[in-house]
Amino acid sequence: MPLAAPVVHALAFMGRHGKKGFALSLFVGLALPQLAEAFRPLLPVSIFCFVMLTFARADFSGLRRALARPRRIFAAFAWLTVGPPLLVAGLILAIGRESISPELLLGIALIGAAPPLMGFPTYAALLGLDNSLGLIVIVLTLLLTPFLAPSIASVLAHAAVPIDPTVLGMRLALLLAGAGAGAFLLRRFAGAERLARVRHELDGVNVVIYFVFAVAAMDGVIDHALSAPGRTAFLLAVATAISVVGVALSFLILTPFGKAEALVLSLGSGMRNTGLLVAAMGAACPRETYLFFSLLQFPIYIAPVAVAPLAAMILKAR
Repeated sequence: MPLAAPVVHALAFMGRHGKKGFALSLFVGLALPQLAEAFRPLLPVSIFCFVMLTFARADFSGLRRALARPRRIFAAFAWLTVGPPLLVAGLILAIGRESISPELLLGIALIGAAPPLMGFPTYAALLGLDNSLGLIVIVLTLLLTPFLAPSIASVLAHAAVPIDPTVLGMRLALLLAGAGAGAFLLRRFAGAERLARVRHELDGVNVVIYFVFAVAAMDGVIDHALSAPGRTAFLLAVATAISVVGVALSFLILTPFGKAEALVLSLGSGMRNTGLLVAAMGAACPRETYLFFSLLQFPIYIAPVAVAPLAAMILKAR
């Protein structure tokens, strides 16, 4: 339709410049604090849409190639499932549980309990890297998330978890099952070939979803930064340090996979989908825990731009 053409072209443009778009959307969200409160109810909706699109756009030919190497799949799945909880547990033990406020303790525990960031295969694609192994790991970890995440959070945070683990698991299961059903319907009626042809436009849709998510996630950040700048800076430093250390350490450990796949998997290992658990907790999520989750988005959104030079070097060395 002629009237839709400008929108389609705009989405394709955003998709081609997705690395910058992700980072820009975060700062636009900060610049529009008046929208943050209104957008906050859209947080679970944006997560639902992103999960659905990720499943719907899966490259099954690439998945079949990755499935031919089951040992690599098992090793990657094992590290992305077990590695982050161990790293977080080590951090809590090193600092001392009693010296961490309950709300921050819960926020840190969510990093260990959450599955890999849904967007890390998308980041890999934007960086020109093969994301087939990452997509398999995403599927496997998400299938187990309703069963593992509540228990891991309870072990790491103890009484700081404000919701019954069974209820949290049921909410996660419903959210993921609904997104999976939506992906199946979208793929069935639109067709895999058509979805592949409009990949740039769908990348642009992802940027829009990330923008909505960013605005919703920034609810209260500016107010808290103005009223308690020291505490906000501290929480941002903790969030950034955990993400950077997680990515760097995972890259070193996973180098035997090859540097390209190690970089892809390290993005999923160092950056976790805490938004999925925050969305499942809903109003039960404590205020400072939500703030910590919001600040975690800074390293996540900036990651595609930050690691782009490394990705380019790896691709050039092939």
